[in-house]
Amino acid sequence: MDSAPKVVILSYIPSYEELMYFIGDKKYVATGVSPFHKGKVDQMLRHGANGQAIQYLKKFRVERTAMKKTGSTAEKEVERLLRVVLPGTPWAGKAHAVGGYIRDEYMGLEAKDLDIVVSESGGSERLTKYLKGMFKGAITQPRQMGANYPIWQITFREDITFEGDTFQTNGAVIEFADTMKEQFPDDTSRQRSIMPGTLEEDIERRDFTTNMLLKDLTTGEIVDMTGVSKNDIENGVLRGHPRVSLDKIFSDDPLRMIRLVRFQAKYGWKIPLSVLNTVKRNAQRIQIVSAERIMGELTKVMKLGKLSQAVRLMKMTGLLKYVLPEVQNMVGVKQPKKFHGEGDVFKHTILVLKNAPATIEGQLAALLHDVGKPASQEVVGDAIRFLGHEDVGAEMAKAILYRLKFDAETIKKVTMVVKNHMRPYHLVKADDKGIRKFIRDLGDEIVDAVLDQAAADEMGSLPVSDEVSLVREKVRRVREAPVKMQSKPVLNGLEIMTILGISPNDRKRLPEVGEAGKYLMDLADEYASRGEELSKGEAEKALRDMK
Repeated sequence: MDSAPKVVILSYIPSYEELMYFIGDKKYVATGVSPFHKGKVDQMLRHGANGQAIQYLKKFRVERTAMKKTGSTAEKEVERLLRVVLPGTPWAGKAHAVGGYIRDEYMGLEAKDLDIVVSESGGSERLTKYLKGMFKGAITQPRQMGANYPIWQITFREDITFEGDTFQTNGAVIEFADTMKEQFPDDTSRQRSIMPGTLEEDIERRDFTTNMLLKDLTTGEIVDMTGVSKNDIENGVLRGHPRVSLDKIFSDDPLRMIRLVRFQAKYGWKIPLSVLNTVKRNAQRIQIVSAERIMGELTKVMKLGKLSQAVRLMKMTGLLKYVLPEVQNMVGVKQPKKFHGEGDVFKHTILVLKNAPATIEGQLAALLHDVGKPASQEVVGDAIRFLGHEDVGAEMAKAILYRLKFDAETIKKVTMVVKNHMRPYHLVKADDKGIRKFIRDLGDEIVDAVLDQAAADEMGSLPVSDEVSLVREKVRRVREAPVKMQSKPVLNGLEIMTILGISPNDRKRLPEVGEAGKYLMDLADEYASRGEELSKGEAEKALRDMK
């Protein structure tokens, strides 16, 4: 062993050659780490050669430095408070933190979303009311989360001072639940019936061993009732409880299959072949899960920029055809090799996703930008064309996102990006006038989103081109030009009507007012491209010359 700070491997994604690791209390992400190099690092760490591993890792490109390994959150402060409160009470040794909170703490990450199980029938209600009685107005009135479930929630309204110590609990929202076992009597829904259970039975009903660790909130002891949870977290393995049928776990609550996808994408953990086969056997069960719940899991993946991994895994396990059948339909749709040497529409979409912004809108736009290609493909001899696929795709994207229950603003933005994602390629040789029209048509926010999508599209195509950067530079120059873009014509509607001699009652000629307004906007862009600003007088003269 050497005296260098300890190196802890958090996760490794071979397909991305991405290694996440801690040095002391700081987290790093390095890229370009092949499986061979990862093996070398592992070998060094097994022999305690932390210093040697640190030097070895310096040869790779560090993409970012994340937050410190641990931090004090309001939830963590609640845990610290309970360690003081619980001893000597009826709940000593009966209240345990469970789930992702303990998983993340064990991994050295910031622990959030504290969930507590109480191994006593009615214990969660009594404990929350006990805390309310002890801390009065600092805690909200305990609220039952569903009439038929022994789950109670409290919110800490302020920090708490207790026995000479101050606990920064303000804002923490904590759920307490009785330990329980459950049954799913109806195969066509996820409705469950619950009954009191032991701590072991409560653990057995959970999804994966990595989420089955417990922490005794009286003593602080980490409890591994499965016997394998710690090892599975350390080795990055996703599987079910060793004494519970995984078919039952997935069939009872099919959303767990999507959670499997999310955890794999987030951490890069391994999924044993037996688990993959179990998902394949149960994939059709995902149809009983609401779109909101499925998207709730997948949007978390989108925020990480890892939707490409999730989509590939869903395809591999048979989930994709039920969750996103329109994306499944991209598989095998050929493209012209001259522009798409990477392969079919699905392979192209996966590559685009890997390069798209790590936002919900950015990932959705990348996922659906070519969704119209299967329906618009034309094959004439050796030629393959997708005429108007962006228009077809925009209509399909709108319908898909509506079905998946996305909000109206997200649907509007993604649909606009899909509809206009080809437009930057037509602007490579455009002058300032054309760029100004592009910005005015779409608005600044959508222009930036379209350019981001087009750049990802380039990176996902072989051969890779670099045309979008030229358009982005043109947009930057226009935005920074001394003559700013006009959002409306220099003459208003009434002024245009007066110049053209159009009466408000002359409905046949009213469309001419709109056409004149567009003409003045184009004329303003032409003036701006010369560094000049169109005046009212010049606009009036131009309209009169049109008569």
